[in-house]
Amino acid sequence: MTEKEIKVYGTRWVVLLLFAFANITMQMLWISYGAITIESTTYYNVGEFEILILSLMFMVVYIPVSFIASWSIDKYDFRIGAGIGVILAGIFGFLRFIAGPNYFFALICQTGIAIGQPFLLNSITKLSANWFPEEERTLATGLGLISQFIGIALGVFISPFLISCSELIPFFTEFIPSLIECNITPMLFTYGILSLASGILFVVFVKEQPPTPSSEKISEEKVFMFEGLKKLFTNKYFLILFILFFIGLGTFNMITTYIELIVAPRGYSASDAGNIGAVMLFGGIIGCLVMSTISDKYQKRKLLIIISVALTTISLSVISFAASSLLLYLFGFLLGFGILSAGPVALEYAVEITSPVPEATSNGVLMMIGQVGGILFILGLVGFTTPEGDYFPALLLLTFLALVLLIFSLFLKEKDKS
Repeated sequence: MTEKEIKVYGTRWVVLLLFAFANITMQMLWISYGAITIESTTYYNVGEFEILILSLMFMVVYIPVSFIASWSIDKYDFRIGAGIGVILAGIFGFLRFIAGPNYFFALICQTGIAIGQPFLLNSITKLSANWFPEEERTLATGLGLISQFIGIALGVFISPFLISCSELIPFFTEFIPSLIECNITPMLFTYGILSLASGILFVVFVKEQPPTPSSEKISEEKVFMFEGLKKLFTNKYFLILFILFFIGLGTFNMITTYIELIVAPRGYSASDAGNIGAVMLFGGIIGCLVMSTISDKYQKRKLLIIISVALTTISLSVISFAASSLLLYLFGFLLGFGILSAGPVALEYAVEITSPVPEATSNGVLMMIGQVGGILFILGLVGFTTPEGDYFPALLLLTFLALVLLIFSLFLKEKDKS
């Protein structure tokens, strides 16, 4: 391959933007019920557990579907694989609005959206490899992950606002008489339209790859997924990343889920808990941008992963004991920065150290084990508290696991770029 054949196209940012739009709407569909649990129980006439299932379904479904999604992306490439995800989200996202107050139908729709999620998320590194030069790939992966956090934040903040738009309800019941007058309807309609729009835009405008490669390594022959899985689990460096995603995402999901219960015994309100959670998410967004940029500029992965894990360990240890709001906010920000900034760097590092394993295979396995960690940490640490209800023992356990992870991270090896 000659130097002339390597070309970088400005349309790569359009592709990434459309991917980000689809990912944002996907996360809004997931988190929408969590922010309005009480109103949702009234709308569907069910208990809080049934509403929890609508959100938990995304983590549960991710595990088995992740392998199918990675195989599809490896075999049919980025546009087809990710396209399946956005089409499922668009169709079922809009049908969720049509379902009205029928909980069973809504559960089917939510499951359809959840099936689409791994097809989208597992294609992040494949998008980067197809469209971006090596010196921009970690940043592209980081921006793809950031869109996930933005979607979660928007879903949490916008959903309560949308259900307060009661003046719109007569509009919906006039055109769709089967819908009852309930203030959750505008939210379902808004997210349904957004998911449908993002799906259409993605399918129409996103192409598989640029006319000519963005890097000399783009044409490197890949192994088939099942052979790739064997290679992954015989690679000691990948196994360290496997543990990193399990503990890291498990910790983040557990703390964000129980944040109110964690800070309440220290005298803080639900509003304070929400603010601390938002600061953690903001720290993650900043961390992804900073670490991805540094990683691409200096082509270093190991050192940045160690820094991220060290920040996570220190932040968890301080939060375990902290009672002052200044410490909780400061180290909440650093905790988000540490945990989430490791994501894009580690995903690109996984692609490099496991080549010629397809990007979607390594990406999919790491994202999947992160979901497993989230489920196990959330369910396994329920009530792991002091007699007074303080989650101090759970936080100490998470700090210890982060310290173990830090030690493991020291054994990573920087890939030779020559």
